[in-house]
Amino acid sequence: TLSRTAAVARVAPRGSRPHRCPSPLLAAPRSATCLPRRVVRSEARRVGLGLATRAVADDGTGASSALDPHSFEGTRALAKLAMLVYWNAGQDGFWDPTYDGTGLDLSTPLGFEPLIASDPAALRREVLSSLVPSEPALWLDPDPGMGPLTPSFATVEEARDAASGLVKPRPSVSRVAVVRLAKPNWIAVIFRGTTPSPLRGLLREGQVNSMAGQETWEETPLAWVRRDDEGPPRDGPRVHRGYAAAYRTVLAEVEGAVAAHARSELEARSKASEDGSVSGVSEDAPRDPCKVVVVGHSLGGALAALCASRLAHDPDVTRLGAQVECVTFGQPRVGDGEWAARVDDRTPRLTYTRVVKAGDLFARVPTSGFWLPGGNGGRFEVEYAHAGALVWTSAGDESLAF
Repeated sequence: TLSRTAAVARVAPRGSRPHRCPSPLLAAPRSATCLPRRVVRSEARRVGLGLATRAVADDGTGASSALDPHSFEGTRALAKLAMLVYWNAGQDGFWDPTYDGTGLDLSTPLGFEPLIASDPAALRREVLSSLVPSEPALWLDPDPGMGPLTPSFATVEEARDAASGLVKPRPSVSRVAVVRLAKPNWIAVIFRGTTPSPLRGLLREGQVNSMAGQETWEETPLAWVRRDDEGPPRDGPRVHRGYAAAYRTVLAEVEGAVAAHARSELEARSKASEDGSVSGVSEDAPRDPCKVVVVGHSLGGALAALCASRLAHDPDVTRLGAQVECVTFGQPRVGDGEWAARVDDRTPRLTYTRVVKAGDLFARVPTSGFWLPGGNGGRFEVEYAHAGALVWTSAGDESLAF
């Protein structure tokens, strides 16, 4: 069963008519518990950036089934998706594309969400018209009301036990959704940024951002471990203490849910191969390869970067052969130069793009310098570096600089 921090949003079978009530669940929620993490080593490859715009289908509609997350259209769609989860995405019917949303609570008391979207219902309709869910969504929310004023982090040992299914994970510190999309063929992970309301986590998440000392990342993928022929062993990469601790509270459930979707996709492929078809689709219209797409804004972008760097080495994702695509918006720095080098040079299944708007100071912090040793693993110095490919946007929506 899903943990008590999770809510499952309902979706309807494709082809249904729009309606005013959420439809029943397609299936019972999958367990978010995952097995102990095992990773495979792979050869290094420099992360690239594919921002070529996708063509439009012959009938004039967007070819969203083959949408490239790093294309202009794909990035815009993911930006809207990242904005959508600033609202309560765990409500019944929130992810149902055939539900008109009449009963959804989209109010934002004392919040700045209206600056994100003045009409959240219209934003929801637009997102779900191009990114179409097909199964129940996992939504982790620590509140869903005001919640605790201070974060409660799991220890490394607690997180490992939760990942092994030995204990229940602690309530999450930040909010995240895992959604299986039918069109495009994505397993999407969406991290919400800092909540713009003191009634829904602003103080708690502000403390996460302020924990800018570093720690050796205990969840470092095994494929990043220095091999004997590369010189003497050294400590693993160091990352932002607050971001590492916040991701640790959702690691078991998020990675478990993604792994479960990957296994289901493999099972569907195997069955289709035995039946001589691909999910009921004719050979003239083959199904696009499944991708794991991780997205986040601001604080959510930092958590997305940590998540994607691990999912790119997940054994179930590897067996699926899925590429992990990470796109973040206004993301702060996450780790040191060692972390950035491992992301770029030793994570071949990851394509990682950071979209930054001119004048966004949050994408330029934390800075390298000094920190109190008590909050920095006993060290005075901190070093921060960005990974991935940068897309720099000017004030105009249509203008991009590289």
